[in-house]
Amino acid sequence: MVELRDATPADAHAIAVLLVRSWRVAYRGLLPDHVLAGLSVADRERFWSAALTTSAPRTGAVVATIAGAVVGFAATGPPLVPVDRADPALGDLYALYLDPDVWRRGIGTGLHAAALDRLRSSGFTRAGLWVLDTNERALRFYHRHGWTDTGRSQLDRGPGGTELHERRLHRDLGDGGP
Repeated sequence: MVELRDATPADAHAIAVLLVRSWRVAYRGLLPDHVLAGLSVADRERFWSAALTTSAPRTGAVVATIAGAVVGFAATGPPLVPVDRADPALGDLYALYLDPDVWRRGIGTGLHAAALDRLRSSGFTRAGLWVLDTNERALRFYHRHGWTDTGRSQLDRGPGGTELHERRLHRDLGDGGP
């Protein structure tokens, strides 16, 4: 049975392992092999340990667990891109990742709904996210869950300075649906 709960600093290692594993599977063929091979659990653990210990206002993370093991997580909060920060009603879905072993079991949908609930409970009425523009699997998932393309794009820097071409999606949070 899948359980959803708020992430704690004790989850940082499990989130880091999950994130590296998920990136290596989901982004195979989308990012250079050497970038995926060079992903560091230790670096990701340091990041998530700090983020979960000193979370900024209106930010949070939720984990999905099966028998106590973290199999997914989602993180939310105010937008990170300056142009979007000016809108206090807009919150972002920063990340939503699952262990590839549990893909296509409905866990992502539940985690997505929990993340949107966290945004609503933080007072946001609209949501945005950035997604790798070549990640068709993620784009299909988000479109199925009510996200639409804004027409905006950005060039972000990923691990090792890798260029990440991303698209901006958004959706309304007022309907209470997932």
